[in-house]
Amino acid sequence: MASRTRGSGMAPVASELRSRLLGEFNGRRVFYPQDRTVLQLFEDRARRQPDAPAVTFGDRTLTYGRLNRLANTLAGRLREAGVGRGDLVPLLLRNGFELPLSMLAAMKLAAPFVPFDDLWPGDRLDRMIETLRPTVLVCSPATEPRPGWPATLSVDVDDLAERDSDDHGSPAGMDDLIYGFYTSGSTGLPKCTLNIHRGLLNRFGYMTRAFSDRTDEVVLQNSRPAFDSSLWQLLWPLTTGSQVVIPDRAGILDLAATTALIKRHGVTMTDFVPSIFNTLVEMLDATPELAGELRSLRRLLIGGEEINTGAVQRFRRLLPQVRITNTYGPTEASIGSVFHEVTDADAESIPIGRPIDNTYAVVLDENRELVPPGVHGEIHIGGDCLGLGYLNDPDKTAAAFVPNPFDEIPGPQLYRTGDIGYVRPDGLLGFVGRRDNQVKVGGVRVELSEIESALLSHPQVLDAKVVLSGTDGAARLVAFLTHRDDPDVAALRRHARDALPPYLVPKQFVLLDAMPLTPTGKTDRRRLAKLADRSAEAEDTEQSGDVRQVIHTIWRRLLAEPIPHTSADFFEHGGDSLSAQRLALALSDHFGVRITVRDVVTVPTIEQQAQLVAGAPVAAVRARTPEEPSADVLLPEDITGDRPLASSTVDDVLLTGATGFVGAQLVSDLLAGTDATVHCVVRAADAAEAERRLATTLRAYRLWDDAVADRIVAVPGDLRAVRLGLSGDTYGELTERVGAVVHNGALVNLLLGYGAHRLANVTGTLNVLRLAAEARTKPVHFVSTLGVVVADGRAGRFPEGPVPADTAPADGYSQSKWVAERLLQTAAERGIPVAVYRLGEVMPHSATGVPNPRSLVELLVHACLSVGAVFSSGSVTDYTPVDRVGRLVVAGLASAATGHFHVLAPRPVALDDVLGAFATRFDLRRLDYTEFWHVLRGVAADRPDDAPLRSALAVIPPADGPDVAARVAELFQGTAAQFETDRADALARRAGLPPLDRADAALSRYADHHAARDQRWAPAGAPVGR
Repeated sequence: MASRTRGSGMAPVASELRSRLLGEFNGRRVFYPQDRTVLQLFEDRARRQPDAPAVTFGDRTLTYGRLNRLANTLAGRLREAGVGRGDLVPLLLRNGFELPLSMLAAMKLAAPFVPFDDLWPGDRLDRMIETLRPTVLVCSPATEPRPGWPATLSVDVDDLAERDSDDHGSPAGMDDLIYGFYTSGSTGLPKCTLNIHRGLLNRFGYMTRAFSDRTDEVVLQNSRPAFDSSLWQLLWPLTTGSQVVIPDRAGILDLAATTALIKRHGVTMTDFVPSIFNTLVEMLDATPELAGELRSLRRLLIGGEEINTGAVQRFRRLLPQVRITNTYGPTEASIGSVFHEVTDADAESIPIGRPIDNTYAVVLDENRELVPPGVHGEIHIGGDCLGLGYLNDPDKTAAAFVPNPFDEIPGPQLYRTGDIGYVRPDGLLGFVGRRDNQVKVGGVRVELSEIESALLSHPQVLDAKVVLSGTDGAARLVAFLTHRDDPDVAALRRHARDALPPYLVPKQFVLLDAMPLTPTGKTDRRRLAKLADRSAEAEDTEQSGDVRQVIHTIWRRLLAEPIPHTSADFFEHGGDSLSAQRLALALSDHFGVRITVRDVVTVPTIEQQAQLVAGAPVAAVRARTPEEPSADVLLPEDITGDRPLASSTVDDVLLTGATGFVGAQLVSDLLAGTDATVHCVVRAADAAEAERRLATTLRAYRLWDDAVADRIVAVPGDLRAVRLGLSGDTYGELTERVGAVVHNGALVNLLLGYGAHRLANVTGTLNVLRLAAEARTKPVHFVSTLGVVVADGRAGRFPEGPVPADTAPADGYSQSKWVAERLLQTAAERGIPVAVYRLGEVMPHSATGVPNPRSLVELLVHACLSVGAVFSSGSVTDYTPVDRVGRLVVAGLASAATGHFHVLAPRPVALDDVLGAFATRFDLRRLDYTEFWHVLRGVAADRPDDAPLRSALAVIPPADGPDVAARVAELFQGTAAQFETDRADALARRAGLPPLDRADAALSRYADHHAARDQRWAPAGAPVGR
């Protein structure tokens, strides 16, 4: 503790002072009705003012009455899914109506909810779900479940009916759990903090008494749903009859958009963490006219980290009508439990304040005795605000929730905050700092050891220590690492991003030969903090008229990370939402032009921003950037086939993309068609997880074979990372051992542009080519797409050869494969053997009928089975079974084939024939498309948790749209007549592959697979949907 903390020999606090510390300086004991929970206060409002606006999102508003009826419906669905009283309900939802709706629905069942963040990495979500062991996971429609997750309940407000009955069983009591929030954990694992109804009710009651009991407040939800401060913003207004405004955020902090939203909806109250609030004040200083957009505000709450006195007082001078409340309190004590309204008297420093009603805060020494005013000690909190501790962690709960030794404070326990503070002579609490290894970043409590644990999971990191550098809004996390094999900092950053939520990713990575030590042999964190501060101050002070140099200097001040060149991406070098906001302000201020945060996101390099400040429009700058695929087609000079060729007998094959539909088939066919050991690069934290993922995938596609499983080696890695994210030793061993590479891994998202695909599909291909060129030259067999070819009106069919260099396709995925093929062509010209296999529509396995669950055909089949009917379309599709693809690629590898191969069936198949096979097998009705679409829409509305059904509805054209018949016919386009297949056919003949028969037998097996897999679909003879 700090030097002013009294020693153990200090005399006990006098009785009169004790009385003041435990009474006058603490919260008032105030009666509040405890027969109505937060939920029941909302339901009362819904009955009294059903037509009043409750929640606004975008351009739409739900009234109190409708919100309550929808919550009744959702509560019923949760109950049907098995949720009962006391069951924890995780919420993995994006901002929108569904968030407060799901909270209310869970409360109606007396089931505590636990909000998650959709930006959290999948592995983090997996650990949290495993801890909760929930019956069901409530999620957004776009959420893709991961292996091991429980059943999911997809929530879309537009697909819910309205139910008046609110009879959901006995209501929750004051001591029942209401919610849980995950906070950073000292062991590297997050811990779930549990809170009860009494604490939240007391907090809301105090806010109503102290702030406003009006029904015309408009509160902006300004915190992400995984942070507990979002609770009061989402739920408190609903207990007073006021309105909640939920922002539609795209992931980037945009304060200009926030101020516009405040003006548009007349927001009267919201919440900021100090770091973002400080940036808002900087923006108002730079653009005073923006203050006019905040005229509707009546009160701001600021909390989560230490407040900046200067920024608060500047804001008060700009907008004197706005009252500012400094809030303090841990998640374990019902959001916040100590408040202070800022006044002119707080010119030098702002205290954290005094406990709210029915809440108590005392400063104690290490013996848990009161310290006098002015003396430092640890802040302890008690009263009605306290929660129950941590889920499934009695040791941590006992360490943090300690026996209450004071008769004057009700309740058996006090919560040790870990914060060092003191009582001022006027009775207000002051804040000093943290007792332990926790810090506050962006208002979020961060356990440094959690970050360190994630960094230590990287195979090249030997030791990791993280410190907080800077103050206020400039505070940032800096990671110091000792290492082996000179790791790439960009790869370390990607590793951190994959393992941690965005706010826990360090802004700077510093590589050290050894950690500095104290005389006792412990890591000297003070010296590390000084190193971090010096690195931030070591910015280029050279005065230069060059615009790029000025921007470079601004970047270094914000990022404190080396910037290698003017084409470096701001966000790849530590930039985040807050620093992007600051960069926009700094550029605007220095160059006298208006630059927004969205400009920074759109053109994130120094070179681009130099053009921007020179007056070039954003669109023009973006048009000249590497977002153009043609900018990426140059193969680095060091990738050549100069080394000796690998042996023609391939004993070891490296395969990428093994956990996809085609990739799993390739694993099976490589094992069956060769004697090679197959090394599969799988994105995973370690070898055990990689093995689990691979085995789960192969079993799901009915491809697992115990007899050859010992020839599968799961390699945890990442296509996007330097050396595939592998340690130097593992990478070196692979380059020596592997005799051929089958590169199938890729990101496929037809909704995303080239930029989103570039890292996985272009950089990934470069990384594979570099491996193929090292130690000995290895042939590369590349799985591509027919989409790389652009129809240009030429006569005849497109030959099996290189793509035209002057014509890139239109969609981002195909563009990325076009660039990859260009790189591979250059590699072939330099001596690396390359074979390219272009695929069309890849269909279910011809023998087992197992389909790709994400294919459009499979989505349509699922829709037809759900509706109990098929439709006519006139559409035709390629029908190349996945096992044909796998065997042809393996034949190419076995024969050392090179060049290009178009892998598709010689004749297309009518979609009507595909669906007709299911109509016959399941006795489905035949409808015209318009009728089918309307029935499907109704079925999808009744099954909001059926993600494939919703996906099908999203991709097929609406029946009331223009040219519906033509658009339905264009669902697929059989391409067999457009492409030559002579080389692929010859390869198949040499390998002894039989010609592709008519698809009738394969279609029958496809239908059989569904009949055997899912008994929901009645077989022929038991009519469906009638």
